Amino acid sequence: MQTTRVPWGRGAGVAGVAAVSLVLVACGGGGGGADSTGTADSITIAVSSSPSATALQAIAADFEDETGVTVEFVDIPYDQLTSQILLGARQSGQGFDVIQFDSPMLAALVEAGALADIGERTESSEAYDAGDFSEQVNEYARYDGTAYGIPLSTEPYVLWYRTDLFADLGLEPEPTWESYIANARALQDSGIAGNGSGFGAQIGGYYWLEAIYLHGGSLLAPGTCTPALDTPQALAATETYLELLDTTPATVVNGGGNEMTTAFAQGQVGQQINATGYWSTIGDPEQSQIVDGFDMTLPPMAEGGSTLLFGWLIGIGEQSAAQDTAWEFLEYALGRDSMERLIEEGAPPPARQSLLENQAALEAIPYLPTLVEAAAHGGHLPYITQLPEIITALSVQLSSAAADGTDAATLLAAAQSEVESIMSGAENCG
Repeated sequence: MQTTRVPWGRGAGVAGVAAVSLVLVACGGGGGGADSTGTADSITIAVSSSPSATALQAIAADFEDETGVTVEFVDIPYDQLTSQILLGARQSGQGFDVIQFDSPMLAALVEAGALADIGERTESSEAYDAGDFSEQVNEYARYDGTAYGIPLSTEPYVLWYRTDLFADLGLEPEPTWESYIANARALQDSGIAGNGSGFGAQIGGYYWLEAIYLHGGSLLAPGTCTPALDTPQALAATETYLELLDTTPATVVNGGGNEMTTAFAQGQVGQQINATGYWSTIGDPEQSQIVDGFDMTLPPMAEGGSTLLFGWLIGIGEQSAAQDTAWEFLEYALGRDSMERLIEEGAPPPARQSLLENQAALEAIPYLPTLVEAAAHGGHLPYITQLPEIITALSVQLSSAAADGTDAATLLAAAQSEVESIMSGAENCG
């Protein structure tokens, strides 16, 4: 999935990281000098250009100094990340030792045998301290109950709002849909767009599904491969989503995460529901006109609702001959005591609860309390190989509905039918 949802995860380049072609990745090797114990004097890490990858590279320099282990980074474009990881994993001894990946890639990577089970490592490591995360965040890195990664970043959807406009208009960002709709109307009446949710044909489906999950619905019935877009919760969410269309700027209606972020950062929108990772853009004086006039809080959430979790994961290659050294690096870079350094290097952190006790971290990233709270109310879309096809289908249907005025019930019926077709014959849905 290339959702363009999080500039933390997509925007900045990785200075000095080697960029390679598909052929070079296939011919590369991991675990230089590895012995039978799973240790090595060098490891290879697959990353995709992002602030997270940049931070890992900076931290790796210290790891090399302290351990003598050489760390080589291979930068892979986001849209090639899954295919190049899978290509390396198919050739014995040629896979990566450490792999950065996005959560929608998890099912395909696990099914192809590209990722190692690291559950025992995460549970037993005092340095990593899995208990420092909420169960929702730990679950985010599991496939079918097994941990194949750890969170490199945690980026739930939250409510972003203009503090200056809300103060001027006497509005409160209460976590209810009634409040969100009323505030959208008040903002619209004041001359600024009241909603920033995308309807675009490429990734609008993610934001539509976010509304469905916030209303207590889901894409699939829990524990099954059965589509669940024919529920009262999904209908209420879709009615609300379409009701907000006339308070949404045209650029946002036709776009996705980047367009939503630009509209908000340029002062065109008063509120939106979007991933926390966009803080690096909206809080940047060089990219934003509202640096001192915005905040985040929990999104509107009906009883039984949850917000969607996104964010980078990182794990160990199943084919790696240096899995012990690979884990040593992950403990070093992402252990409980490494978070301040990670933040200093410009990365969005995973939602460790201990960060709420770290004054330096709170000053560097003021949204941390909202991040941790939202993550504890979070869940993820099903880890299924059909998800990219489903998102594309839902996005196209949503975009068409926005253009031709299709009502919520008709839109949902078409979506349910389309997802049923895509999921026909599926048996394992995580």
